[in-house]
Amino acid sequence: MTYHINVSKTNVKEFLQIIQSLSSLGVVESYSSTLDLVKPGESLDEDTLLNILDHSNNEIKDGKSASHEEVKNQLEAWKKK
Repeated sequence: MTYHINVSKTNVKEFLQIIQSLSSLGVVESYSSTLDLVKPGESLDEDTLLNILDHSNNEIKDGKSASHEEVKNQLEAWKKK
């Protein structure tokens, strides 16, 4: 069974320690970051892709999205740094 968990950036280290402990006990078979899912040339299985899309849709419903213009402005501000 696959779960997608949104971990606070401030608690990633602690979360990974817990997951590694669960992995050593055999409770968790494997784990990966969503960053690991975005490698050019690699395919995703259908369930993983549908779960990512579902999670993304829920984030949009919760107001955790940005418009095209907002993203463009953020990129411009980042380039100026």
